[in-house]
Amino acid sequence: MREACNLCPRHCNLDRSIKNGVCNAPDYLKIGAILIHKGEEPPLVQGSGSGAIFFSGCPLKCAYCQNREISQNNFGIRMEAHNLARYMIQLQEMGCSNINLVSPTHYTPQIFESLSKAKDMGLNLPIMVNSSGYEDINTISKWYEQANLYLMDLRYGDNQTGNILSKTPDYWDRAREVIRHIWEHIGPLEIDKHGRATKGIIVRHLLLPCMLSNPFSVLEFLAELSLRIPLSIMAQYNPAFYQGEVEAMKRPISKNEYQVVIDKALDLGFETIYTQDLASPITYSPDFHAAKPFNDQLNLLALT
Repeated sequence: MREACNLCPRHCNLDRSIKNGVCNAPDYLKIGAILIHKGEEPPLVQGSGSGAIFFSGCPLKCAYCQNREISQNNFGIRMEAHNLARYMIQLQEMGCSNINLVSPTHYTPQIFESLSKAKDMGLNLPIMVNSSGYEDINTISKWYEQANLYLMDLRYGDNQTGNILSKTPDYWDRAREVIRHIWEHIGPLEIDKHGRATKGIIVRHLLLPCMLSNPFSVLEFLAELSLRIPLSIMAQYNPAFYQGEVEAMKRPISKNEYQVVIDKALDLGFETIYTQDLASPITYSPDFHAAKPFNDQLNLLALT
């Protein structure tokens, strides 16, 4: 009998070899894409880029998810731990600055096995947890011995919006808790002489139309925690992916909305702020069924 899964805050307590939980993930590794990603924040893409591994399934059910093909529709291929380890080594050999694990939480034990095998094979890149921010403290604590970098979303500044748009009634509570925990245990971003991030945390906030994400609440929480936390204010919301009835979500963000949030971050005094061009919804709209999910970024997997 396999152990019941309680890796994320959903605490489904299910044996995933018998039944999938909210994340819709099986009990084996399922991968949606492996590629060299050039669209992350600057310290994460030095060299040839970030070695991104996109995992299928997700504890969130965001109505606007641009990765819905893999996060909610379960697209991807099964992979054994030793094969994933080989891909990690390949990404290292191709000049990537890190191994970027995108939504890894629900495969934590399997990924740890892959990382162990990859390190035995010579993997020495920083390992990055790229997360929605909806994490369980007990699980994230296990990652501290495995991962150096944490790219964390903080999507909403209140629980109500998280419930409406991602079906997570406790998102704001859980995300604040885990970001505070990571900050206390990992600390500020460290960058080597080549401009590559080697350790630390970056927090992202995806701005939604009409300020629905409650960005000021997000910024004020982070500022109170520490102004040394690098802040990434994202402009890539694409209404083409939205599946819901909230009328405000059916349009892109405006230039004025985005500038107001940047101005607020500057007024609060954040030491590092990353921004995006307002054309980024086009640049970062993936198709995981294509050989090049993100325009020129080739998927190393032979997906069928």
